[in-house]
Amino acid sequence: MKYIYLWFFIFQIGFVFNQQLPQFSQFGNNLGIYNASAIGLSDNTSITLGGRWQMLGFGSEPRSLVLGGSTKLNIKKKTKEINSGLRIDETEPENDTIRTTSFSHYLGGLLIHDQYGAFGRTGITGNYSLGFNLSEDWKTLVGARLGWSNFNFNQDKAQVLNISDPTQTYQGGDVEYDQFIGGGNRRNSFDLGLGLTFVNENFVFGAAVNQMTKSYLDISASSSVFFDQRLHWNLFTGYTYKIPEICDIQGMILLKRMSPAPVSVELSLRTIFKNNLWAGLHYRNKSSIGVMGGFILSEKFQLGYSIDFETTSIRRFSNGGHEIILNYTFGE
Repeated sequence: MKYIYLWFFIFQIGFVFNQQLPQFSQFGNNLGIYNASAIGLSDNTSITLGGRWQMLGFGSEPRSLVLGGSTKLNIKKKTKEINSGLRIDETEPENDTIRTTSFSHYLGGLLIHDQYGAFGRTGITGNYSLGFNLSEDWKTLVGARLGWSNFNFNQDKAQVLNISDPTQTYQGGDVEYDQFIGGGNRRNSFDLGLGLTFVNENFVFGAAVNQMTKSYLDISASSSVFFDQRLHWNLFTGYTYKIPEICDIQGMILLKRMSPAPVSVELSLRTIFKNNLWAGLHYRNKSSIGVMGGFILSEKFQLGYSIDFETTSIRRFSNGGHEIILNYTFGE
């Protein structure tokens, strides 16, 4: 195939920067996207809506939309009732009950749509996380996810050169491209992911692997070479330094790996002030640098915005990227 003018070029850029799965600059607010177990970092019920537009200036640039939510399941713990009217040798506990389990359960979901030129992906994912205490200070979370994805290729957005006369519309003749569209332009597939997270009051560490089944669980397959799902590994860690009555300073690192692309390194540093405003910086290795900020209203509603600027040669053609995240927490 000579090339699919512009759109296929953008698609390849996505692979270079490790983007089979969506990426967000405000990843500290969206750890559940990367790691299923991370939905258990908060006991609150919440819903998140986010959008990201990358490499503006090309036309039909890569863009990602995500709608997600999570909640803690209220599962009754097993208890042992004591009848204080009976004469027994067993010591009577306080409140006449004995707790026999300390597990916590979390359930969440994601609806994600990615569009990069002529290529698109829509996915629905269910997340489950099991939490338990290692000690008085440390909590462990183990999570799993099961997802369904629909991949598609829109020929109307692909401008293909005519081999014999580039000024004319494409009439066939490129064997690779003809085989690609001849095999169909959609594919549906299931995939699986696993995650592990450790957290205490100030520190968090997590590791996960996604798309473990690759392309093995296809429901309907066509053009599988061009929708070749790869294993995605990621690792994140973060620390929050608290300055009483002034602010919290949160630093985070996210590492992502998808073969054959190199490791992607992302850094985030933000300051959350006591007046519920926050601001920070974001850096993506060999890709972009950006600023971000937002506010928290009544500890329920949070708005975050970021803008990225390319640090590679792409900056000559791109105006950077924008991202907005809205989060609402239910209850107190």
